[in-house]
Amino acid sequence: MTKPRAAILTCLREAALALPGVEERTVYDGFCREWTPAYYEGGRQLFHVHNFRAALRATMFVGVRTLKPFILDSDRVAPEIMELVASGSAGKGTIQVKVPLEAVGDVPPFMELVCRKWEFAPAGKSRG
Repeated sequence: MTKPRAAILTCLREAALALPGVEERTVYDGFCREWTPAYYEGGRQLFHVHNFRAALRATMFVGVRTLKPFILDSDRVAPEIMELVASGSAGKGTIQVKVPLEAVGDVPPFMELVCRKWEFAPAGKSRG
C-alpha cells in the first residue's frame, strides 16, 4: 500500500475507533476475494474499506426504509455524500453506498455519514 493510502486508512481507522463501542475486524469479501478492514458496533457493520487499483473505497450498507431516510433528513452530511446515498439503488431493501477515498481530506465527510449510521439505533430511534 502506498504512503498516501496508508495515511488515509490510518486517519479513517482512528476516526472510526474514536466512536464509542466501535471495533475493527478483518473480514473476507467473497465478491472481491480479499480480506478487508471493517468497522463494527457490536454485530452491526458500520462500513468496510477496499484497496482498489484506482483508489481506496469505503462501502456502507444502508437500509432503504430505515437508515436512508434518517441520513437524507440530516443536515450534517456533505452534499456529495448525500447524493451517493440518494442515488443508491436497492437490492433486497439495502443499498451499498460506495465512497472513493482519494485523499485524507475525503475522510471527514465520509465520517459524518458513519456518525449518522452510528447514531441510528436499530429500532429506528436515534442516540443523538
